[in-house]
Amino acid sequence: MPEKRVTINDIAKLAGTSTATVSHYINGKYDRMSDQTRAKIARVIEETGYSPNARAQGLSMGSSKVIAVLIENNTNLWAGQLVRGVEEVAHEKGYQTVVCDTHFDPAVESSYVEKMLSLGVDGFVIQPTKRYRGVRKRLEHAGIPVVFYDFNLADLSCTWVKTDLYGGVYDAIATCVDKGYEEFFVIAADPEKARTRADRIHGFEDALAERGLTYQTIPIDEKGPSIPELRHRFEYGLKTNRRSLIFCIHPWALAATFKALSGMRELMPESVGLLGMSSEEWPDLTNPSISTIVEPVEQEGRIACTLLLGLLENPDATPSQRMLGCETRWRESTL
Repeated sequence: MPEKRVTINDIAKLAGTSTATVSHYINGKYDRMSDQTRAKIARVIEETGYSPNARAQGLSMGSSKVIAVLIENNTNLWAGQLVRGVEEVAHEKGYQTVVCDTHFDPAVESSYVEKMLSLGVDGFVIQPTKRYRGVRKRLEHAGIPVVFYDFNLADLSCTWVKTDLYGGVYDAIATCVDKGYEEFFVIAADPEKARTRADRIHGFEDALAERGLTYQTIPIDEKGPSIPELRHRFEYGLKTNRRSLIFCIHPWALAATFKALSGMRELMPESVGLLGMSSEEWPDLTNPSISTIVEPVEQEGRIACTLLLGLLENPDATPSQRMLGCETRWRESTL
């Protein structure tokens, strides 16, 4: 038989005090408590291994001091940077975070929202799936504040923060055209499966279309093409008599792309250029170094959490929106 869970009533009886006093101790309210009482309660808690019920504690305090962070894919560097930004602000203000990976699935997203509501979190920071309006409506009904990030809709009636990926890519590709590149290739997974892919592709397309230029797409996902297959595509697809730019929109695919170009690196950047996206940890260490469009991901996380804390302090605040810009770090792989 499992041992019976120790309750706050048990602690009060063993310490010879009231449950209200134990509750004050747990919540750090020592103003009217003697040192002897504090020591007695601390000893009983240590001896019994008592752990407060977070849900009940949150209800009694009116706040759980917990923020739920929903993210579509928590397995990459981008996600780590975003969560780091959120947690930096949250911890400074005495909050903890629970991170939930929704796997781009609206059903999983909805399930996590319900679970976090049942646990009594104070608010949400959410990278929404395509069914964001349902989530928003549910949280509005529950009276729980939410800030959406990596947002793609021009909705001024809710609070959100996003990076202008379209503008960042558009400006970088326009600059590459000005640098003299004539042939263009984009390495990209299905843009319909993620909004940010679509933003990047549309920025790339429009920058070229407005200058009367076309491009070729090299489809990619986690299963392939392999590095030898990419190398074969480059060797037979690139026209070395015309300046060609390869734009890899995924940080997870940039390393494979760079390796596939190993036999053509002496042509960089005069005949072949390489431009990456959201990869800032290692491209400066390669030879040649790789030009990269950088998103202010950690800043986006900090702003999202700051906006949420503002809503927690003032639930009647007017919805606000923030748009952040990208930076292109030009390196040796492009002129």
